[in-house]
Amino acid sequence: MNYTEARQALDRLPFLDVKPGLERIERLLDALDHPQRAFPAVHIAGTNGKGSVTAMLARVLSQAGYKVGRFTSPDFLDFRDRIEIDGLWIGKNEFAAAVEQLLPVFAGDDPPTLFEALAAIAFHHFASQQVDLAVVEVGLGGRFDATNVVSPILTILTNVDRDHLSLLGGTVEKVAWEQAGIAKENVPFLIPDLPVSIAGVVNEEVRKVRAKPVSAGPITVKREAFDWERATYCVTGGDLPKTIYLPLLGRYQQANLQQILRAVEILRQGGLAIPNSAVAEGLATVRWPGRFEVIARRPTVILDGAHNLPAIRALAADIESVLPQRAQRHLMFGILADKETDAICRTLFPLFARVTLTCSQSPRALPLNTLARIAESLGVTGICSATVEEGVSAATKALTSDDALLITGSLTVVREARERLSESAGD
Repeated sequence: MNYTEARQALDRLPFLDVKPGLERIERLLDALDHPQRAFPAVHIAGTNGKGSVTAMLARVLSQAGYKVGRFTSPDFLDFRDRIEIDGLWIGKNEFAAAVEQLLPVFAGDDPPTLFEALAAIAFHHFASQQVDLAVVEVGLGGRFDATNVVSPILTILTNVDRDHLSLLGGTVEKVAWEQAGIAKENVPFLIPDLPVSIAGVVNEEVRKVRAKPVSAGPITVKREAFDWERATYCVTGGDLPKTIYLPLLGRYQQANLQQILRAVEILRQGGLAIPNSAVAEGLATVRWPGRFEVIARRPTVILDGAHNLPAIRALAADIESVLPQRAQRHLMFGILADKETDAICRTLFPLFARVTLTCSQSPRALPLNTLARIAESLGVTGICSATVEEGVSAATKALTSDDALLITGSLTVVREARERLSESAGD
């Protein structure tokens, strides 16, 4: 089997379905001789920020000299970029070989989802390459997520907020219960500051499984400067670098950075050697595309995959902070159909002098005519572009050198826009 054939086999799997339970991932891992048992992991759940935390921690650990696997979702630059070791994507031949081993499981009465298959392929890759440890991002929830089969030495909850409510139980407290399901007996569980009702749910789950709750509290970070290439943070508490330079520019990364630094302390206590030089250099060189990513200046073009109300609120605050002149702000926006679209649009649209509405190729995308009706109901006359490619052309043509364009609402929109902008830059 070659890589093209492997992709075709995966394309036949359910990719929109959410199937609770670990039965299918366990069958996949049985077929691969249980690769998840071959390495320790740091397991990361949360509504927002878990991808950024995964990317930052993996980079720090690699810089410290460890061979580190990283599993994230969704893919952004390439289908294989979810699965990497020390920054290198899984090879096409190894990817195809793993898929070939899994074909009998694909043919069963209850086929795995695409995400479950990719998780199994990732764990197989990490085991075969003998990683020292892996940093693994939860796909959805945590308790019944396909990643909840790893053997963690640390589990991390980035935050708990409103997203995927219909899939995870309908309330934020239910979301918290699902996410806290990654807690394991005698394993440190790093927990952020949470509202009382949510903290109660998380702490009860930690108590039940006898995990070791840890707070990020002893470490504080404060953003001191921002220059469109990096943000500068001052760190207090702990034996850590006092200054961090971070090329992930969103102000919302401050909370993620606090958790990363606390995680370093916990992992050190567990026996890992992570010098401060590795912390500083790892964070200074981390890449996580599509998250307040500035891909052009004069005019400024920013890509941010914010896709739920809490993330949009944080992004809106950032935009107002770094781009104080509303007349210079332009927005290109598309969103998936299962989001709190009205509230998101109310939060975002009034901040911009010009709004371009679009629709990605995702089967989950909100139709453009529906988005246009919502914008009209809010008194916003958006320019409608049927495709992201058309939207990029329309939005960028309207820019002067002093303007800024934010492209957001969905990682699928951001991914397609990035591809188009990259093509234009190469023309």
